[in-house]
Order: sequence, then C-alpha cells, then structure tokens
Amino acid sequence: MAPSPGMPGGRVTARGLLTPGEMPDEANRPGDSLYPPDAPPPGEPARRQRKVRELPASVLRPRDKLIRFGAGGMSQSELLAVMLGTGTKGRSVIRIAEDLVGAHGARGLPGLRLEDWASERGVGRVKAAQMIAAFELGRRLLAPPAEEPRVGSPAEAYALVRDLKRARKEHLVSLYLDAQNRLICRETVSIGSLNTTRTHPREVLQPAIVNSALAFILVHNHPSGSLDPSRDDVEFTRTMARAGELMGISLYDHLIVSQRGFVSLKERGLL
Repeated sequence: MAPSPGMPGGRVTARGLLTPGEMPDEANRPGDSLYPPDAPPPGEPARRQRKVRELPASVLRPRDKLIRFGAGGMSQSELLAVMLGTGTKGRSVIRIAEDLVGAHGARGLPGLRLEDWASERGVGRVKAAQMIAAFELGRRLLAPPAEEPRVGSPAEAYALVRDLKRARKEHLVSLYLDAQNRLICRETVSIGSLNTTRTHPREVLQPAIVNSALAFILVHNHPSGSLDPSRDDVEFTRTMARAGELMGISLYDHLIVSQRGFVSLKERGLL
C-alpha cells in the first residue's frame, strides 16, 4: 500500500489520535478559553482584586469612605447615607440620602417627625426611629447646659425637694450652694431614720467640702403629715449650724416637708 501523502514513513494515523502538541477541536471553541482574556504580558504579575483601602474616594461607599478618611471631608448626603445604613432594591442609600437633603435641606432634617421620615421612599419606620434618635441625641449633646437654679428663699428651696412630700420613709436631704446661692448639688444624707439626731454632722458636711459649697440647706420630711418641728429637730438644726460655722460653711435653713406643704425653721426663728 502506497504511503499516504504527508504521513512520515507511510504510516497511517488512526482518526481521532493526536500527534504531540495538538488539542481536540472541542477545546478550541470560541468562549472556552482556558486563560483570562486580559492575561498580563510575560514577566508581569497577574492582576488581583483591589482592596477597599486602595480604592479612590470617588468610588467608595459612604461608610467605607468615613472609615478610611474620617467624617470631616464628607458631604451632608454622604453622612446621612451612613446613618441610614442601606438602600432598597433598585435605589442606593446615597441616592435616598441625596433626595432627602434635596427635598428638606440639611437644616430641615432634624425637624422632621417620625411620620415624615417613615413616609419617605426607602426609609420606613425602623430607619425613621433611628434618625429621630440620632438627631435628638445630637440636639441634647449640643444644647448649652442649663444654669443651676438660685435658692434665695424657703419657697425656692422647697421647689427643689417637693418630691419628698410623698415619701413613705423619712429622708434627710441637703442642698449645697455656691457663693451666688446657685445649687451645686442635692444629696440624700440618710433614709429611714426616725430621729434626725442620729445623723452625725460629718455626714452632712462631707459633701459640702467635696463640692466646695459655701452654704447648705437641710430638708427632711414627716411621713405622718405633721409640719410641727420637734424638739429633736430644733436641737439637730442648731448642732448643724454650729458645726458648719467651724468649717466656714453656713446653714441657711432647715425645712420640714409633708403632704401639707413645708415649714421653714428660719422663718419661725428657730435657727
């Protein structure tokens, strides 16, 4: 048999057998590439997925941008997007935030009610509650501290301890004042004692020293409802006044409180 053309040595290669270096036709179909279409030239490393910290700020999500760069350089819409957290199907959180800022203005957002937030597309009641809480917290933190009340009369002192008239146990409370008679703090010295004389002066004066108070007012309640000062009440008041004088801390008054109102020992001439 004559050698077949192109076949070395006249040997016939069976159909379907491959010579070295050949691949089946099926392996070379379009779209079945075994290698990435953008394979790097020889000698260059393969590409890898870029991490969030390597991405430019223009393509970062608002939350990732805040984590990477801080909040100072972010727009109001981006900050609002961080607070909202997530978007909805077909609508990103930054788009929701931009629409809210555009509709109400940044300064108008803190004034929105829960119903206003919940009615916005992409917000809902859960996020609405979060926004109300966030703006309320910011409002409280930025509000200037309220000036402490001045106590210039027994009635003004009583207004600060009015809650004692409903107490079922006897409370001894002291109001500590500064040089302008502003309230520094209120301290409950003892609870449940039926005899004020059992309270040692140091228990009353120690908070005054710690808080640098220049004066104090004693208050105790009578759960029985009586407003008449007992002999022990008067003696205890005078003992505390003498102890305060030694420390340079003046006792201004001693109030007795009950459901019927209050009585000032100073006004009665017992101090």
